[in-house]
Amino acid sequence: MRRATARGQSVIEVLALAPVLIIAGLLAWQLVAVIATGLRAQAEVRVRAVRAVADAAGDHVVVSVRIPVPAVLPGLEGMGVPARVGVRTP
Repeated sequence: MRRATARGQSVIEVLALAPVLIIAGLLAWQLVAVIATGLRAQAEVRVRAVRAVADAAGDHVVVSVRIPVPAVLPGLEGMGVPARVGVRTP
């Protein structure tokens, strides 16, 4: 009688693990997209604040921006990163 090998079992385990690895990869990629969008929103609001202070006659300027996050996963199409800055000029 031949002894069963464990090679078949490992193939089944890899096939069962594949969807979990795909979902984990998509979640990690969505997190990267959110972080990158947050950094871009911060830079954009700073640029707009500098322009607004140069054009404003008042002593207080508030600038807000909302940048949409690219959706990697379904159901996250409306997600966005808001950024806001207030500048007081002397």
